[in-house]
Amino acid sequence: MEYVLSQYVAWWEQLGVKNELNKFALSQNVSLLGLVRKLSGNPDYKDLWLILPALVLFFIPYLRVSQYRNLNFRLMLLANVLLFVVLFSTGTEASGYIIAMIGVAIWYVCSPLPFDRYKTILLWTTLVIVGISTTELVPAFIRNHFIRPYVFKVWPCIVVWLTICYEMIFLDFRSKGKALSNNRKSM
Repeated sequence: MEYVLSQYVAWWEQLGVKNELNKFALSQNVSLLGLVRKLSGNPDYKDLWLILPALVLFFIPYLRVSQYRNLNFRLMLLANVLLFVVLFSTGTEASGYIIAMIGVAIWYVCSPLPFDRYKTILLWTTLVIVGISTTELVPAFIRNHFIRPYVFKVWPCIVVWLTICYEMIFLDFRSKGKALSNNRKSM
């Protein structure tokens, strides 16, 4: 048992070291935490100032027990988790955004709001920015002087995550479920 505990202590210490290395790394910390740190240039602020309010937003929908029976609500919980782990980890790399994009797709399909202009523009903006911003399709000058330093990939994912939080906290998912079942009956 002592050996196992010593391994957890060593693991915890290594997480701290890795977190320090990731803070201003150009290809690491491609997250909301990294965005704030890189824009502010402040090495001293604590990430908990961002993580704690985010955790509150993240967990409030779990209090809406009456919505659990709706598949779209449960899928939105999944979308919320997929975006959260990418946005609030200092170890996030550009390639990790495949996880966030699955969350974006789930949100787009399962949202109780109708497919409107806002959702469509946000989806396509996210697809374009996240999909090609760090590839060779974008000139190296733009990638190196704008996209990476200003953590461009994060911006649309932040908007999607906040939209998911809003929808899960305030909207009723039963209406979309009824509309879907009515559409299936009419087919």
